[in-house]
Amino acid sequence: MRFFTFVLAFAALALGMAHAITVGNCADGTQYGKCSTVNPGSYCIGSISSPTLQIYVSKCRCEDIQGWVQQGDGDLATCVQAKCGDGTLTGNCATTKPKVCVGGSTYTDNATKCGCPTGKRVAAGGLFCEFIPCTDGEISVPEGTCSAKKVKKCVNGVLVNKASECGCPVGQTLDGETCGIVCSDGTKDGVCSATKPKKCVNGYLLDKATDCGCPDGLHAVGTLCSSSIFGGASGADLLGGTVTNESNGNDAASTSNALSCCCLPAALIGIVGGFAFIRKD
Repeated sequence: MRFFTFVLAFAALALGMAHAITVGNCADGTQYGKCSTVNPGSYCIGSISSPTLQIYVSKCRCEDIQGWVQQGDGDLATCVQAKCGDGTLTGNCATTKPKVCVGGSTYTDNATKCGCPTGKRVAAGGLFCEFIPCTDGEISVPEGTCSAKKVKKCVNGVLVNKASECGCPVGQTLDGETCGIVCSDGTKDGVCSATKPKKCVNGYLLDKATDCGCPDGLHAVGTLCSSSIFGGASGADLLGGTVTNESNGNDAASTSNALSCCCLPAALIGIVGGFAFIRKD
């Protein structure tokens, strides 16, 4: 009895060893009776010693291999590569960083895998991108905030003029989205005031007749405005001559003006002589 039991055990062992030796793998290395991890939806089956891969989607799901989905049903079911709307294969990075194709119209962010667009960097956590802070001189300006120097704001990684939001430095006034020096009467720096001959220079109203002109009746004398030496009057006016519109008056005016022109030097000499006489005494 013992001998018979020993013989049966030996025979079973021999058959088991023979079976182990003759069982082979499929071409992609998949073991007999297993789903392939390389070829989606494929099952290793057939001859024990020389098995082959066969489509067996009901047993080996397409989705078990990333980037593949089932197409069709029943015996007609096959596996196809999943794509997003832009043609990106599932699991791959889309052209729009840092998006990864999940399938169809669905994407997810993975900045560590796909990187970030120009002007951005990988944020904490590694999934999302954030704008690189702007630099205003030695000052770092985070995205969406105003510089401590005012006027400028960091927008999409670039400093732009936003004085309406950020304000102006001391001594300057809002001018649209920028800031500028303005004088007390509202005149912008470097511009002539409505009050001639004033000009706004570094916040101060200064006389600049040569740049800004003079009011009517006055003339530029250097940077100032002044009347002419004779105040715009003729010699006849200075010496009491009169002018009329009558014909006789015109003759009289001519005589008077001629006399004035003739006698003006003599009058001036007389005045100078009188001063000299008084001084001599």
